[in-house]
Amino acid sequence: MKASPIARIEDAIMRRLGEAKLPYLRTVATYGGELDGEVAQTIRRFPAVWVAFQGEREAEPVGTSRTVWHVPATWVVLVAAHNLRNEAATRRGDAMHVGTYQMLEDVRALLLGQDFEAWGLEMDPLRPGRVRSLFNGKLQSQGVSIYAQEWHTRYALHLPPTALGGVAAETAPGTVLPPLSGVGLRYHLQPDDGTPDAVDLVTLQQGRM
Repeated sequence: MKASPIARIEDAIMRRLGEAKLPYLRTVATYGGELDGEVAQTIRRFPAVWVAFQGEREAEPVGTSRTVWHVPATWVVLVAAHNLRNEAATRRGDAMHVGTYQMLEDVRALLLGQDFEAWGLEMDPLRPGRVRSLFNGKLQSQGVSIYAQEWHTRYALHLPPTALGGVAAETAPGTVLPPLSGVGLRYHLQPDDGTPDAVDLVTLQQGRM
């Protein structure tokens, strides 16, 4: 089964971040509630980057055929770091550890303007949205900083051929149909038992209506 555009874009974002091999990163993954679980276990995975699908806005059709729609969509990239010194060091970093400010800049450099066309995706270039602080403080005597950066795009959603008013793929708009050679007429008397009571076959001659 072909993956949905949402999953493919999410995978592309993670692939881009992962293939950069940022030397400080321990974790690049989709977000699965890690920050809601055991804190000590989660901190051991810092510095971490998580990718999460946030949602979509109303789609708009392309042209009058309405077979292709542009869907505005948003993903969120979370960056998380910790430092034994203090909370400021988790944001600004130090000689030994990266801070979340630098992590945000690195993510922006990797994702800004990416449309992943080379990977077969149909989407507008990624553009950055707002940044929110999710946590800045102390956890288990460690400074912890977590920020969330929104990333916006618009992807192409293609209507499946079988959804075109019940028309099968081979009769989708733009397909050349074979010439009509005849018309079958079936007559049903009431009450109808499902079997035609009479059948006429009208053969059409080429060039005549």
